[in-house]
Amino acid sequence: MELKNVTYLNSNMKFEKRNITIKNGTIRLDNKNTDNEETIDCSDYVVLPGLVNAHFHSYSPLTKGLMKEMALQDWSNASAQGEIQQLFFDYIDNAVSEEDFAYVAQKSYIDMVKSGVTFVSDSDPQSPQYLSDALNEIGIRGIIDTYEEIGDYVSKSEGNVFFGTHLLEEEDFTTAKLNNLKIIKDKYNSIMMTHCLENEWRFNLVTSDFGKSSIDIYKEWQLLDEKTVLFHGVYMSENDIELIAKHKSSVVHCPMSNLDTGAGVANVNYMLEKGVNVCLGTDFAHTNMWELMRLTYYLLKIKNPVDKYSAEDVFKMATVNGLRAYNLDENIGQIKNGYKADLIFIKKSADLEPLINNESFSNYLHNLLFYSKEDAVQHVMVDGKWVMQDRKLVTVDESKIENKYNKIAEGFLSYLKTKSS
Repeated sequence: MELKNVTYLNSNMKFEKRNITIKNGTIRLDNKNTDNEETIDCSDYVVLPGLVNAHFHSYSPLTKGLMKEMALQDWSNASAQGEIQQLFFDYIDNAVSEEDFAYVAQKSYIDMVKSGVTFVSDSDPQSPQYLSDALNEIGIRGIIDTYEEIGDYVSKSEGNVFFGTHLLEEEDFTTAKLNNLKIIKDKYNSIMMTHCLENEWRFNLVTSDFGKSSIDIYKEWQLLDEKTVLFHGVYMSENDIELIAKHKSSVVHCPMSNLDTGAGVANVNYMLEKGVNVCLGTDFAHTNMWELMRLTYYLLKIKNPVDKYSAEDVFKMATVNGLRAYNLDENIGQIKNGYKADLIFIKKSADLEPLINNESFSNYLHNLLFYSKEDAVQHVMVDGKWVMQDRKLVTVDESKIENKYNKIAEGFLSYLKTKSS
């Protein structure tokens, strides 16, 4: 395949224009191969690397509004809202089959593809196999958190999906469990991920019980390295952040979720200053990466010079940084010779004008971030294969998945009515 007249974001976060050849799913910028069966004129598009949602729970869009104005530690409490929440979790655990759960996940993945996501990290205790199959059927990349099932999956790599395992949240810390984690780490050496110092409640738990931070504890148990991915980090101290930087671990910034639960805002400014690899995750109920990126940009502007952070910084978090967190950045996440052709095609429109791009000034990425419409992403490609064209997925039957999702959502309302009567 040859893409002609491509305006694309290069590995230096600059825009340039050239023809790009895709051969065996890989980007070729040398243009030596001219015998292409398919040629596509990209004059009407801006092409970017696929976006990375580095932390997500695939069932969570079914919970929209159920957790509103409630702190995480109060979920499923004795209030009327808490009882509804608990019934929802009972419904997911007991009334929804693994096969149907996969349809819920696919609905979430489709929504993300339509916003340009080509990689997702999914943290759900449901069947890793079904989630892997769901991702592969759609055709995007991902990592599935297998929790305690890592032994069954560590050696597997299915299509564009691989598997990791879970560290402990603060409420689960015990010496015995930490020792078991160290055994798992030594045995499998897989990606290990967890919600870390997400809110004041979790911070107080660990400091009260252990007199130190979660980060100190991970370090002491040799669980902190380049394969450690920590979600949230709202209550990380400057010392915690410096330790994370030293051990080359990654932090997934989830500001939409953190504000939803009243957790606060992570000190991403200090993380970036210290060289921490920060990436982005929608986490819970949200699937729109563009909303997340815009919020990230504005939060970084608080108490900082106006010129300190740019759209380019945010796009790094949403692309290559996310893949670096999962040790995949050597050949994915950039439009670069020899890299995988994971690309999104954004339609140029009057909404983006004026678009200026020269040696001394460019507003392309800024305008794309802030003025793109909901349907701006027209096409999505992974491994040089189309996943979406003209905003229609070409790999799965969207209407079938939508209908399945709606029935499962309606099933919860019926379940709630039955259990509440």
